[in-house]
Amino acid sequence: MNSIQFSSGLPHRAGDRGKRFMNRRMALLLGILTSCLPTGAAEVPVGPKSPLHETASFFQEYCLDCHGPDTAKADLRVDRLDGDLTQPSTFERWREIVTRIQSGEMPPATEPQPKPESVAEVARLISSKLDDVAAARRAEGRVVLRRLNRTEYENTVRDLFDVQVSVKEMLPEDAVSHGFDNVGASLNISPVLMERYLEAADAVLNAALVPVHTLESKTERFDLYDSLPSWFVAGVWKRDDGVILFRNSGDSATDLRKFRASAPGRYRFRISASAHNSEAPLPMAVLLGNFVVSGNPTRHLGYFDAPPGQPGVIEFEERLLAKNDTIKVTPVALPFVYLKHETMPDYPGPGLKIHWIEVEGPFPEVWPTESYRRVFGSSDPRTGTLADAEQILRDLLPRAFRRRVAEGEEKPFVALVAALLESGQNYETALRAGLKAVLASPKFLYFQESTGDLDDFALASRLSYFLWSSMPDQELLALAEKNELHEPAVLKAQVERLLKHPKAKEFTANFTGQWLSLREINATTPDKTLYPEYEELLQWSSLKETQLFFEELLKENLSVRNFVDSDFTILNARLATHYGIPDVQGVALRKVKLKPEYHRGGVLTHASILKVTANGTSTSPVLRGAWVLDHILGKAAPPPPPNVPAVEPDIRGATTIREQLAKHRATENCAGCHARIDPPGFALENYDVIGGWRDRYRVVADRKDWVNNRTGPLGKYLAAWQYGLGSVVETGDKLPDGRPFADTAEFKKLLLEHPEQIARCVTEKLVTYATGQPVGFGDHKIVDQILAATKESDYGLRSLVHAVVASELFLRK
Repeated sequence: MNSIQFSSGLPHRAGDRGKRFMNRRMALLLGILTSCLPTGAAEVPVGPKSPLHETASFFQEYCLDCHGPDTAKADLRVDRLDGDLTQPSTFERWREIVTRIQSGEMPPATEPQPKPESVAEVARLISSKLDDVAAARRAEGRVVLRRLNRTEYENTVRDLFDVQVSVKEMLPEDAVSHGFDNVGASLNISPVLMERYLEAADAVLNAALVPVHTLESKTERFDLYDSLPSWFVAGVWKRDDGVILFRNSGDSATDLRKFRASAPGRYRFRISASAHNSEAPLPMAVLLGNFVVSGNPTRHLGYFDAPPGQPGVIEFEERLLAKNDTIKVTPVALPFVYLKHETMPDYPGPGLKIHWIEVEGPFPEVWPTESYRRVFGSSDPRTGTLADAEQILRDLLPRAFRRRVAEGEEKPFVALVAALLESGQNYETALRAGLKAVLASPKFLYFQESTGDLDDFALASRLSYFLWSSMPDQELLALAEKNELHEPAVLKAQVERLLKHPKAKEFTANFTGQWLSLREINATTPDKTLYPEYEELLQWSSLKETQLFFEELLKENLSVRNFVDSDFTILNARLATHYGIPDVQGVALRKVKLKPEYHRGGVLTHASILKVTANGTSTSPVLRGAWVLDHILGKAAPPPPPNVPAVEPDIRGATTIREQLAKHRATENCAGCHARIDPPGFALENYDVIGGWRDRYRVVADRKDWVNNRTGPLGKYLAAWQYGLGSVVETGDKLPDGRPFADTAEFKKLLLEHPEQIARCVTEKLVTYATGQPVGFGDHKIVDQILAATKESDYGLRSLVHAVVASELFLRK
């Protein structure tokens, strides 16, 4: 039998091979349509394996001339379509067919169309058969065995041993499937990964056993100028009450070199700072680590405001992780200027003034630490016995395996410790080996889920990894032990508790990081010639805008409509300036009401989304359109055929992207998909690579055509912009169903005419992330139930989370 393949968009065709591909699809569709018509009308019967072996009169009327046994296209005969739905490939083939029938994509508009009632009946019949097969599959368990991904592993060992340690980067990157890195089918294991797990376990235990210092705390105050290297002082202005910095962080050497941590531990920092030549607060970045030794890890602590006028004091307490670590303070988002010492007194622009920095610490610490006790219990590492090790392992296993442990389940790990003790190894070495074996055990690395309803321990794990990306805490495990967690009221209360906990930040970071592609924020670097204003604070602010926007919807149970369009967003001064929104000051982000003239609202106009859907130099309606189809509408476009080259935008502006895509869409094997992909992309074309609004494209230009930014009081000090302006941006297009739009606002209104489509996409993404298994065809009835349960709240995001957790998809394997 001929192999007939399907993709999620209209077919790409390349010569005869592509035409055969299209015809196969058409033939399959029309063959299915025959099932709703009376029997006995067809000359060519549907094959006996068809799930719709009833009549063929519709087939006779619509496609026999082209796809029957006596034509030149006899290899496309629909009467030979396989109908064994128990085969996964066949199931997916028929799932795609019914999806195309329901969407109206097939038959093509150029062909005679069946009556709507016939299409509805055929869709119902096929869906019923698919649902029956899917239900049988669910009885066996829809979720495949899955292990912890590396983010979940790191969070779990941190919570298990109460230790701050970074081991994620020691493990290979997890494969991504259906947009997420926690899908079970893609989480394979290998000998290399097992080796890495043992190395990571060593790092965890090392961190847990680090001794605390015995030093006395002291307080010191420093003048930052005294710490600056000689090559750097030419770029700062020394004053009697401090030092003024004019260089942004990428060029700074402003770590406090006169202070070096005498030991790892907690320290209190106080920074006295003010905004020089500025009526508004100026942002500064604070980092911790060793900035002299190349390759040493550093931590970005955050951004703070230096107030105008009188200096303010910024105070915080943080742990320095290594001896000789220090603090670094640097300005950000200042104008890029060329200054010399002799010009600094006359320079009217802003600068960050650091008056002094004070450090207190290291503060006394209690020994033994909690992490030390979780490794050694009450035993002495010098004199511990096998009995001590056995007790430690008995205490650890229920937490490590996240369930009740059977009698004797600890024996293999105890036997390993015993063997090493007998071989002459000391107690600490032997115990560490036993603990590492626990952390490399499948019972630790994998979710333990049995067919049917999840038991309460499995439910506790699924819930905590959904909302915390980590192991269940003691309250969840206690409820599981009493077999109460599955009770609807208890489960709902626990969802609320977990969402209100600080660990729920992991849900925001990991779900939005993948659903909205925010993890790709560093994947491209905007071209410095075309986008000289892009810098670290703008990137950080844009990322926070989307994360805090998601959290606002979740906290207030706002409708998922807001992902498409909203009357508010989350801004600070830097991002508001980028968007052209007035009257927002300071580095802290807050909810801001939007006006239509701001051209913002919904994640589609967030700078973070607009950056991750561009390549750093130019925007592409193809990339952005495909992103919208997949991430907002839940209808992913197929990848392009291998023999079709990508469209490369002309950064000199000689040819517009619309002109290039018009030629592309005129190609037979590209037209169908691009009719779906390009319109959402063109709707966003007024937004540039870094998410700024534009009416004209930025282009590489000769010096005489550069945009002149050297105006006003700062003009002579500023570095010149080296780009020009090209053609006018055109945004209008029409959707595949013919509905036209002129700009982003009209496009968003068209999307919101069908809010359930947005809610369905978000729900399916939540289910995939929550269970580690993508939504299959047979799951759609339950998705419909989730949507029905949340319709009254207008598909509130918090309601969707609750409904997903209460659904059969979540409560069963």
